[in-house]
Amino acid sequence: MTVSSFLARLTGLFKIKPLLQFLTLLSYVAFCLTTAKLFAGPAKRQAAPRPENIPSSEIIEPDAFRLLIGPKPNFTVTPQSKTQAGIKQPTYGTAWSQLISGSTLGDEIKAAMPRLQKMVATKTFFDSHINNAVDEFRMLSVYFEIIFEFDKEGEVRSSWKKNAVGYRDRFQQSAHRCERAGGNPYVTASTTAGELENLIRGEPNEFSGGEKKDFEWSQLCDRSLLMQRLKIANAKLISGTASEPTFLDSTDQLFHASEIIACFGELLVQPKFGDWDDVDYKGFSYNMKEMALKAKTAIVEGNYDLARKAAKSISQSCSACHADFR
Repeated sequence: MTVSSFLARLTGLFKIKPLLQFLTLLSYVAFCLTTAKLFAGPAKRQAAPRPENIPSSEIIEPDAFRLLIGPKPNFTVTPQSKTQAGIKQPTYGTAWSQLISGSTLGDEIKAAMPRLQKMVATKTFFDSHINNAVDEFRMLSVYFEIIFEFDKEGEVRSSWKKNAVGYRDRFQQSAHRCERAGGNPYVTASTTAGELENLIRGEPNEFSGGEKKDFEWSQLCDRSLLMQRLKIANAKLISGTASEPTFLDSTDQLFHASEIIACFGELLVQPKFGDWDDVDYKGFSYNMKEMALKAKTAIVEGNYDLARKAAKSISQSCSACHADFR
């Protein structure tokens, strides 16, 4: 072996040996780390800082409740309604004062007087309009029953309220006497019309008793009469909301019509009237009443669009109801 070849082999040996040493050291470190992980327990988490060690600043607030506004919420669990969400369930027995005002009741009663005076002007005219007189008397009996049940003080005349049951019975009896055969219906109608005139003038009859015994709404009239009056009010509401100028020029009449519709929506489901206990029929009456109340609110606020929509909804309820109940 020559000197030059020996030196070449020696140089190669010195180059390989450091590489082997580095690989051996790397393997040993990896083995130690693996062994340490196997025998080491769960890593200990750093303890959470205690509140007193947290620095005060504009970001960190020691007392979060100090920043809350308003009363603390009540987290008491309340029973969940079994009805579908968003569906308003019909309610009945609404107070009369929420449906109709004393002024509207008064206007209805006063408006009957000239019509009755015309009917009893002569016996000949009365004989050909006796059915109209009967309807007037029956509607008056309904209005005075509402006055008797009216729940708001000062809305109706005290003398009307005091004698409401007496006038209710008087008008009901007059209607009955005009309908039955025999007797003298013209005298009955003339006398009763005169009593109504005296009442409006402030000279009421003083009826004794005034107790309400075994009363039912269906004793005063039938459903068809209520429907006739309802049809007139609905027609006025529709025509009065046909355009905004018409609406703005007839708010008093529209207010009156909306209250009549709301009131009659309640009357139609009183016991013993036709279909009064039918669920669908009650639904139609309830919707009509609610839409009439919305129309009344819109009329008071001068909201033409809302009043027009409510009037349209009332007509739709009436049409749907008439399709199933006649």
